Amino acid sequence: MAAFGRLLYEGSVCLPALVLLILSHLAAPVTGDGRGLIGLGKWIYRPFCAHACRAVIEGSKVSCSSSVSSSRNGTSSSTTRFNNKRHPHDTSKVNECFLKDAAFLRTLSLCIAEHCPRDGVRISVIEGFWEGHVAAGVLENTALRPVVSYQDVLRNARRDVERVGQTAMPYVEVGEPFNTTSMVRDEDWLPLYNARKYLERNEGYHQRNALSIAASSIILPVLLSFLRFLPGRPRRYSQFVASLERPLVGYRHRTPIISDLGIMPTRGQTLYIVYILAAHGVLCVFPLFYLYPNSIAPNRAQHYLIMIGDRTGVVAMANLLPLLLFSSRNNVLLWITNWRHSTFLLLHRWIGYCLIIEISAHSLLMFLLHLLHLNDLQVKSKQPPWILGMAATFAFALIYPFSLLPIRKRVYELFLVCHQVLAAVAILATFMHINYLFQYHWGYDIWIYVGGGVWFLDRALRIARIVSNGWRIAVLSAIDEETQFVRVEIDGIAAEGHLYLYLPTLSWKFWENHPYSVLSSFAGGASPDARLGPGNDMREKITTIRPKTTLLIRSMDGFYEGPHYNYHANPAIRNLSHCSSLLCIAGGVGITAVLPLIKTFGGVRSRLEWGVRSEPLVRAVQPEIAALTNGPKVVEVNTSLGRRVKVAEVVREELQREDDSGDLGVVVCGPLSMADDVRMVIAELGPKVKRGVVFIDESFSW
Repeated sequence: MAAFGRLLYEGSVCLPALVLLILSHLAAPVTGDGRGLIGLGKWIYRPFCAHACRAVIEGSKVSCSSSVSSSRNGTSSSTTRFNNKRHPHDTSKVNECFLKDAAFLRTLSLCIAEHCPRDGVRISVIEGFWEGHVAAGVLENTALRPVVSYQDVLRNARRDVERVGQTAMPYVEVGEPFNTTSMVRDEDWLPLYNARKYLERNEGYHQRNALSIAASSIILPVLLSFLRFLPGRPRRYSQFVASLERPLVGYRHRTPIISDLGIMPTRGQTLYIVYILAAHGVLCVFPLFYLYPNSIAPNRAQHYLIMIGDRTGVVAMANLLPLLLFSSRNNVLLWITNWRHSTFLLLHRWIGYCLIIEISAHSLLMFLLHLLHLNDLQVKSKQPPWILGMAATFAFALIYPFSLLPIRKRVYELFLVCHQVLAAVAILATFMHINYLFQYHWGYDIWIYVGGGVWFLDRALRIARIVSNGWRIAVLSAIDEETQFVRVEIDGIAAEGHLYLYLPTLSWKFWENHPYSVLSSFAGGASPDARLGPGNDMREKITTIRPKTTLLIRSMDGFYEGPHYNYHANPAIRNLSHCSSLLCIAGGVGITAVLPLIKTFGGVRSRLEWGVRSEPLVRAVQPEIAALTNGPKVVEVNTSLGRRVKVAEVVREELQREDDSGDLGVVVCGPLSMADDVRMVIAELGPKVKRGVVFIDESFSW
C-alpha cells in the first residue's frame, strides 16, 4: 500500500567553501596594529625598545594625576577587562596625563634614544610609536598623541641632562612617582624588553605553526591527489594505489575491529594520519625561543608552561578549519582530490582527536601555571574567561565519548544531536573566552570566524538547494510484506549518484535527512503516444513525460530513519572513464549504487555480480536489470539468490582475462565484509597481473 509524504530534496553539488577564509579574514574586527594574525600582518610591540621604556615608567605617578585615565574616543583604562600577567600586551594603562607631563615625556624620550639605536630602529618607526602609543599603550590610538613631537621632546631632555650633568641625573624607581627628567636603569629595562621580544616572537610562532597545520591539512590531500594525473597512468601507479588501499593491520577496513572499537585505516589513510600526529606534536612545541632575564617568564619552567600552553590553544583553534571542512557535505576537496567522503570523515575524527588533546593540554598547562607560579588560581578560577575556557574544554572533551562507534551505530540520531550541540557550545565558549581576554584586538578570534564560516556556508548551501528544488511528492511503496525495503518514486526530479531526503510529514523530527543512492532517473521529455482517432484511424499524439527519480531504501523504523546502506557522493567514479571494462559487485540493496554506474559506463564490457537474499528485492529491480541486458552495451549479469558471491574467484577471473588488456574498474557496494573481501583480493592480485585496477568502495560504514 502506497504511503505519501512531503519530501524535500537536496542535491550533492559541491561548492568552494574555502572562499570564506578570505572573507572572514577581511571582516574580522581586530583593532591591534596591522591586520590579520600576530607575526603575519599584525604586530604587538613596534619597536620593542620603546614599549619596554614605557613599561618601566607607566606605573609611576605623574604630576597631573595619580592615575587619571581617558574614555575619549572609546578608550578605556585598560585594553581588557581582566589583568593578564602572561599577556602584558593587554594590560597597558591608557593615561592622557602622559601626553602633557614633561617629566614623563622627556624621561621616555631619553630611554628610547639610549636603547633603540642598538636595534637599528628607524626614526620613522619611533615617531609612529610616539604618535600612537605614548598615552594609549599597546593599542595604537593616533587621536591620543603628544602635542610636542619626539624630536622636540628629546632635544629638551638632552638640555636637561646637560644642565644637571650625566652623573647627577636621577634614575626612575619603578612604581615610584617622579616629577623631573630621569634616566632608566638597564636592569629595569632589560627584563621588560626581553619579555616583549620573547612574547611577540613566540606569538608569531604560534600563529605560523597554526597556519601551517591548517593549510597543510587541506593542501596535502590536493597534492597527493595530483598523482592520478601521471601521463598514461602507468601500471606501477595502479599497483601503488592497490598497496595503499590495504588496511594497515589485518584484512578489515570497513568492518569494525575489536568489539566495535573503531575502524582500521588503510595504509594511505595512515600516512596522512601519521603526518597529522607528527606535525601537531612537533609544531605544538617547536621552535623554542627564550630570553633571560624575562619579566614574563622568570625561569625555564614558567617559560615552557606559557609557551606550550599558549601554542596548543592557538593550534587547536586552527584545527577548526580542516575539521569542519572535512565533515561538510559541500567539501570542495571531494571534487578536487577524488577522495571518498568516508576518508574525509575518518580524517575529521583524527583531527578532532588532536583538537581535544591540545585543548586539554592548554587548560592543564594554564592550570599549573596559575597554581604553581602566578599564585592567583583562586582569583582566576572565579573570572568569566576561566569559567568559559573550562566550559569549552569540557564540551570538546565530551564530544569524544558521544562519538564512539557503538554510539554512532546504535543511536545515530542521538549522536548527531549531541555532536552538534556540544560542538556549538564549545566553539561559542571559546569565542567568548577569547573575547573576554583580548576582545577583537589580536586576531585570535579569526580562527573562530573561519571555522564557523565554513560551517554556516555549508548549511546555507544545503538550504539553497532545498529551496531551489522545492517541495516534492514522494510515493513510498512496500516491495513485499516480508521485506523491509521500500520503493520511493519522486516526480519532477531527475538526479544522479545520490541525494538527501527530508520526510518531514512522516515524523516530528522534520530536520532529519539521510543520503540515498538513485536507482534510476528519467530527465523527462516528449514521447509519441499512439491512439485511435475517429474512424479507427491511428493517430500519434505527443505526450510530455515528467522527470522521475526512483530509489530503493530500507523501511524507516525507530529513532534512526536511515537506510541500512547509504552512500555519499564518490567523485572517484570519474576514474572509471579510462577503464576498458567494469566489474560491479553488489550485496542486497547495494545494487542501487552500481546500476547507475553500469548504465553510464562507456567501456567495452560490464559485469554485475549481485548477491541477494530477498526474492521480492530481485523482482523490484528486475526492470532496471532487464534494461541493461537488452541494451546495446555488453553487460553480463549474475544474480546469486540466497548465497554469497565468490568474490575472490570473480575478481581473479576478471583480472586474468586474456582478451582485455585495459584497466579494470572494480566497484563494490554491499555488506562491510564483502567490501573488505574485495579490497583484500585486489590488494593481493593487483601487483601480480598485467592490468591496472581502479578500485571504488561505495559501501557505507559508520
